[in-house]
Amino acid sequence: MSANYESKIKHFSAIFFVTDRKRVLDYYSKLGFWCDYDMGFAEREGLMMIFHESDKAAATPPNYPVHGHNAVNVYAMVEGINQLYEEFKSKGALFQYDLTTNEYQMQEFAIKDPHGYTIGFGESLV
Repeated sequence: MSANYESKIKHFSAIFFVTDRKRVLDYYSKLGFWCDYDMGFAEREGLMMIFHESDKAAATPPNYPVHGHNAVNVYAMVEGINQLYEEFKSKGALFQYDLTTNEYQMQEFAIKDPHGYTIGFGESLV
């Protein structure tokens, strides 16, 4: 379903508060994300995350401790999920859950960063 609007959303950025921004950005950089350490950006192929350092970061916990193992903070649709999974695995990603096929006919996995935020990646099988 597509509406004809005059405006256009160009991309999406999630904003997270962390206690050690450099540590988190080092992690995403290792996984192949472009990182701007001054601004706190981690970006890869349209997925943009912004990390702000704060001593109050514990006040905004990641989703999974509150809502369960499969609750992620950001979910990205991808093409070539098997290759992405293997790439992240070879680069030492911390996995929230491994590559699996769910009841919605999605093949997916999720990684966890050093602060505990989780990023899910999925590809439709239909």
